[in-house]
Amino acid sequence: QTMPKRPSRGRTRYVFSYEPLDGTTEPDTSEQDARDLAVSEFLDRTSDLIFHGGPRGMELARLDIATREAVFREASCPDPVKPHWLTPAAPDDDERREQHWAPQPPSPAWAHLAWLVHDLPLLFAFRDYGEGGPELDGIDVPGRAYADVLVRHRGVQWRVRVQLEGRTDELDHAGMHIAETFGDGDYHRLADEHDPHLIDML
Repeated sequence: QTMPKRPSRGRTRYVFSYEPLDGTTEPDTSEQDARDLAVSEFLDRTSDLIFHGGPRGMELARLDIATREAVFREASCPDPVKPHWLTPAAPDDDERREQHWAPQPPSPAWAHLAWLVHDLPLLFAFRDYGEGGPELDGIDVPGRAYADVLVRHRGVQWRVRVQLEGRTDELDHAGMHIAETFGDGDYHRLADEHDPHLIDML
């Protein structure tokens, strides 16, 4: 197993590669790798906008991967909740490239959302895991309470609901948890009884 580093605006991305045991050549994934890198960079930029816009009342409403479009809305007033970071102080852009800056549970919705968007490229590393990881379509954020991560698995779009307000635990490795849920085949068991394509898991 090898883990080549993939840089993205100063951040390190890891992509897992498995050497075939029978000596055959791995398929050429350069085109997919280039797309993953472009999406990772788009998500990084969007995470930055959420991070800086949240305290000013600019909140992400929708993100679309196919069109590389992120739509923000202006809240009636900025979220009064103060962020609590795992680092000693709220890091600036350059420092966040090098630090584990995840927000602690009492933090405002925008802080958890910025971290979630930053973490979603982990999905790409699990594309061949188990039954196969899902592809990322986008994110819908109807308000501060939660965000729906939109993923496509075997031709069907699913919504993975992520709590933003009132969290009691740290939101970490969301991309990995989503990928493993589909790769392990647990998504049907976790689906909402009233909405068969909604999973409320994070």
